[in-house]
Amino acid sequence: MRVAGRRSLRRAREALFRRIAARRTRTHLLARFGEGSVILPPATILTPHRIEIGAGVLIFENASFSLVEEFRGRRHQPSLRIGDGTLIGHGAWFSCVGRIEIGDHVLIGHNVLIADSFHEYAAVGTPVFHQPMAEPRTVRVGDGAILGPGAAVLSGATIGPGAYVAANAVVAGEVPAHAVAAGNPAEVIRRWDAGRETWVDSPDPRWGAVLATLTRDP
Repeated sequence: MRVAGRRSLRRAREALFRRIAARRTRTHLLARFGEGSVILPPATILTPHRIEIGAGVLIFENASFSLVEEFRGRRHQPSLRIGDGTLIGHGAWFSCVGRIEIGDHVLIGHNVLIADSFHEYAAVGTPVFHQPMAEPRTVRVGDGAILGPGAAVLSGATIGPGAYVAANAVVAGEVPAHAVAAGNPAEVIRRWDAGRETWVDSPDPRWGAVLATLTRDP
């Protein structure tokens, strides 16, 4: 009886915690907010009706969702979708004027930036912040991928399912499925060869130390 009572009390506390977090982050304003998901406050959420979050998603404190429908005279149609079971570390920043798609069961580390556009800068006599956003290009992160802390995923980037993006990497292109990418700009340093059913490492000696940290001893 005591065990059952403790379990009931724990469930009640968890339910209360979820309700408080939902009220403080105003998740009822989102286009979709799946069952069992939590955004830990504080969080900055702009244009919530353009955000869809799946079930069982956990987003840690100080996340910023900057979806912009109008900026410097240009209209935009932003859309952000986050799949089921994804975990997002504190300080993550989503900058979206087009489309960002995050798959299921993705792990996004602390202080990661994901942006589908950038501030134009061609008008040299005008502060960059006062210039409009460039034409967005869709960003996609596949199911089961990992983005290490401090990584930046830029306009037009595609990260395949099961890919591993190392900490502080800057991704501006494509990371194939089941590949490891590191550096600025990011490059593939390890990939899965399906035909041979083995991992293949980059021969570049610069990545030896990084690969060593990502290898489990037999």
